[in-house]
Amino acid sequence: MRRIIYIIAMGAIMTSSLWAQSQDSLLTRQMELDRNFNPTLLESNKINSLPTLREPVVQKANTNYSTWNVNATPPLEIAIPRAGTINTQIPYSKERGYIYLSGGNYANIDGVVGYRILDKEQDKLAVNFFHNSTNGNINYIQTIGEDKTKANVMNNMGEIKYNHYFEKIVLNTHASYLHSMYNYYGNTMGDLPQLDGNNQQVGIFNLNLGIDPTKNSQFEYRGFVDFKYFTNKYAQSLIDDPLKGNQIEAMVGFKKPYGTNDGGFGIDGNILSANYSNKDLKNYLLVGAKPYMDFRGDNWQAKLGADVLFHILGKTQIRVVPNVQLKYAPVYLNIKGGYDSNTFIDMFEESRYVLPNSIVTPSFSIVDIDGGVEITNLKGFRFDVFGGFKQTTDEHFLVMQKDAESGTREFLTPLYNDLLHSHIGARIQSTIWSPLNVALSLKKNFYTMKDSNDNGSMEGAKAWNKPGFEADVRAELSIIEGLKLTLNYYLATDRWTYYDDSNVKMDNINDLNLGAVYQISNSFAVNLKANNILAQKYDIWYGHPAQGMNVMGGFSFKF
Repeated sequence: MRRIIYIIAMGAIMTSSLWAQSQDSLLTRQMELDRNFNPTLLESNKINSLPTLREPVVQKANTNYSTWNVNATPPLEIAIPRAGTINTQIPYSKERGYIYLSGGNYANIDGVVGYRILDKEQDKLAVNFFHNSTNGNINYIQTIGEDKTKANVMNNMGEIKYNHYFEKIVLNTHASYLHSMYNYYGNTMGDLPQLDGNNQQVGIFNLNLGIDPTKNSQFEYRGFVDFKYFTNKYAQSLIDDPLKGNQIEAMVGFKKPYGTNDGGFGIDGNILSANYSNKDLKNYLLVGAKPYMDFRGDNWQAKLGADVLFHILGKTQIRVVPNVQLKYAPVYLNIKGGYDSNTFIDMFEESRYVLPNSIVTPSFSIVDIDGGVEITNLKGFRFDVFGGFKQTTDEHFLVMQKDAESGTREFLTPLYNDLLHSHIGARIQSTIWSPLNVALSLKKNFYTMKDSNDNGSMEGAKAWNKPGFEADVRAELSIIEGLKLTLNYYLATDRWTYYDDSNVKMDNINDLNLGAVYQISNSFAVNLKANNILAQKYDIWYGHPAQGMNVMGGFSFKF
């Protein structure tokens, strides 16, 4: 069955691509690269992933709370601050060349070098190199075992990107290689660590080729093929064979526009395959067909569709889920569903400290609903009241690993539960006084844990490591020409974990960051940022503490 689905899916993609490219013979000679493994700065409330750097177009300020997280895709768990502003770009242009370098205590270093070799209307070619690292001592919150540990991470990534604009399509190519070294610094509560402090090494090679339609297209087609190859240096011990494998993802989509408002009807097809060198791990395959109809008016939109999903992980499952988007200004509603595949790459981006040579079970959302009222036409204000509901089977929760034989280990391991998650919240942004830009976000989460695959019917199970309440305040103030001050405050409460057969309450994240950027000239700027200035102690995951107060300063230069 798996072989038949492979053949049908790949045959459809190849046939569709050749037919779509027949209008221009040059396309048949192009190789594709993208689905960028490009670094990005994540939102500050994504506490379980790390900040990262974005492709050289616009760089947001690093306004995230100072977790032990850094920039680079896959995210790091070190809070290396990035100078910048909120909803504006870092004060240097990436039109040709640029350099960014910043450093501070905990041996935090963050740097970027890039150059746009071609910057023409039809051809754009750029090369970039990203580095971030940390190597400092941080204190455990738990009183059992060691008082502190050295947590180190070093990421180096090089990439090359090329875009070519044809009359009816845009060709996007991308190639990159990430080399990441880090130690598993989790608290073993006095037990001996499995890897004895040795640095894990992960390499990820990414090659991507994609096409997107231009506005001149009467029949829109888009697609990409993305290939990743990954390796580990260590498994769960120093003597076990490390993990190697590859992940292939492809998508092809067609849309026939009609009317004057970009509506139309179409279908998207996708395939995701993950293959592992360890024979004890099951390879993964997900194939989907997603037909839809898109209706649009001047102030409304209705996208009606359904996703048919073929999921193979040892056995074959066929699921049909809704894919609906409705908007009648200012009201919006989205109804979706589907799989979180939780492949090696997915989990490395969520947390690199997951138990090596293990694969997290995919989760399936039967329904995922979110909606609200968004008002954007008030002078100086943007206001959004929102809510949602999600029902998921086999949701995973990362907790410290402990077993009867080896005790507590330095790795994170998943526990599984069916989860009902609902939320309500509000966002408001104000620019009434032009020098000051303020944004406030509040969100209350409600969790109901159902069946547990690991703990049976354990009474009182919590949504481990998921915050009950979140608040995020971001502000930017321009005092004088060239000088901008930034503030970010993040609060996460009602956090729990599971350890030693019981629920454990985790400390709140209560994090305040301040920053400044001064543009000395068109080409040169300096920056300074202080993270966790309240010197709060909290864990990102249980046994994995965040850095204390840390300060970084540096410069950016364009040429």
